[in-house]
Amino acid sequence: MNVAHVYLPQLFAMVALSFGVALCTLVTRFGDLIAGRRPASYYEDWDGTGASVAVMRPTRQLANLFEFPVLFYTAVVLTIALGLRDDWLPVLCWCYVALRWAHAVVHIGLNRLWIRTPIFMLGQFVLLGTWIRLGVIAFG
Repeated sequence: MNVAHVYLPQLFAMVALSFGVALCTLVTRFGDLIAGRRPASYYEDWDGTGASVAVMRPTRQLANLFEFPVLFYTAVVLTIALGLRDDWLPVLCWCYVALRWAHAVVHIGLNRLWIRTPIFMLGQFVLLGTWIRLGVIAFG
């Protein structure tokens, strides 16, 4: 099997998460406009000041999806480009994707820090493990 086929599902799952959160952001902002809570000018020069929780959570989550996940995308692209085969890397990638989805759901929904923070930290450890494993395979 082609190495890309092993990792494309994880990539598509992360891309789907990003687009889903972006859609959620659009819906909450549009809802603000339709309900008359904010004028359109509020979003033209938006800095987040005075935004409702319903608007801020997906907005912050979307920003989060373009921070550390960039390291995930980079690791996967390098793995594919180098044609590296491994039993653990796909598992680590799926774990990271699942944790990012869980983090997004908790962040946008309940937003309980005592739930969200351990999920986030576990995801960071999985991402670090992915990079360590990638290094071991690439240089080992």
